[in-house]
Amino acid sequence: MGYSKEKASKFTHQHIIKNELVQDFLQRCEKVGYHDIIDLDYEGKITPLKDITDKISTDIKYVITADGGYQEVNINDKFPSHTLCYYNVGILTFAVADLFALDTQQTIDPDDLGKLKNLETFSFVVPMQNIKLKECDFKTSVRKTIFEIFRDRKLSGNDGDSKDSLLNTIKWLIFREYSDKSGTMQITCPNPHCDERLEFKRQTDNYLDEKNDFIKCHNCGHIVYITDCFELHDLVDEINGAGAITSYIMSVFEIVLLLCMFRFFMENNDEKTLSKILFIKDGSLALFSRLDDFAFKVIRPFMQFLYEKSLRDNVSYINFVGLDKSGMFVEHLKNTESKIAKNSVVLPNLGYIKRFITGENQSVFGENTYFGIKMLVRGDENLSFVLDMAVPFGLSNSYKQYITSPKITDFLCLKSVLEILFRLKCDLYQNSTPMAFVPIALINKLVSISNVPSKKILTIFSKDKVK
Repeated sequence: MGYSKEKASKFTHQHIIKNELVQDFLQRCEKVGYHDIIDLDYEGKITPLKDITDKISTDIKYVITADGGYQEVNINDKFPSHTLCYYNVGILTFAVADLFALDTQQTIDPDDLGKLKNLETFSFVVPMQNIKLKECDFKTSVRKTIFEIFRDRKLSGNDGDSKDSLLNTIKWLIFREYSDKSGTMQITCPNPHCDERLEFKRQTDNYLDEKNDFIKCHNCGHIVYITDCFELHDLVDEINGAGAITSYIMSVFEIVLLLCMFRFFMENNDEKTLSKILFIKDGSLALFSRLDDFAFKVIRPFMQFLYEKSLRDNVSYINFVGLDKSGMFVEHLKNTESKIAKNSVVLPNLGYIKRFITGENQSVFGENTYFGIKMLVRGDENLSFVLDMAVPFGLSNSYKQYITSPKITDFLCLKSVLEILFRLKCDLYQNSTPMAFVPIALINKLVSISNVPSKKILTIFSKDKVK
């Protein structure tokens, strides 16, 4: 490997081409033919689009999506580095009718941005290395910064009511305010000299009270923020900094931001509005690494609760999907797309996943990370993608049990969701697998932070502000 920015040699390929051992090896190789590729076990897992029906009728009128971008900047060219990470996350609401109006052009034009409704952006900064809050050590600085990010950002904007904060949505989910109000969360004390396992629960009857934002460790007296449930501080240290948590901060912020919408409508007794909204996440319906406790102990039960409520009320309150751009499932789709019948959906079970995608292992794919179920969708020759749909089972079932034999008929509004997504495909990235979609492509453009000129400007800005 060369040094950073070192240009590669223009002639060393000659040594490879002229090497007799290389030539001999290639002559002993042959291409694997299309019919020689291992047969995929689609029996019972593939469903023609024409055979898919909605379990519950729905009339989706809006699409809401969230996405973010981040950029690390180093404000010191010498050792030690002083690094910050800037984030820009947006949530965007579209009328489905407006999105369908873009269907005829299939490309993203800057003028289209004027048609967008209700864009709200959230910007924040996190210390990454050798920068800390005054009177705090580095790890505490990162913990406190994460807590303040969720406390101070509100769905209703910077000037909105404090009850609309993202932090209150985290508490609403953890304490299960949407159902029996008895939820708790196990959190390890962040004091490196303690490691006591603590139960985080409401300290007062009203979950909105600030007293429910933190607890004190009964062993060492250390302050524990409710956002410590993400346990990202375990990936932070004084030497290596916080670089390992950059993407996790954005992932959990995006998810909590979308779930704020659920809390808003449910607390205002307007759940039926949820049936008119398709929520789209850029990426899997999952949270990884240290965030997995929050994913399967907090978010997944909420999705299961809404699924049961939807069945009882015969209204789909949970039209929530993820669209994968990369990963093992996307690579599998690229390699097998030609063998999947057009206009069909493959719903892989655990056996299929282990045999053809992840390989055989003792763990259950997604058991501690996913709150959605993956499927492979193929339309015509120009349309294929990996789709996550929110878990289609109630609280009496478990992900581990369900993934062994998922059923297309369990999904509430798969037919309607697919019809909308097919109309929203975008040719911004031609010949791409998976397909790009208009809402994701548009919000990507709005929130991404470029290397030039944004990174340079943020570096200058940081140098001026941090002394």
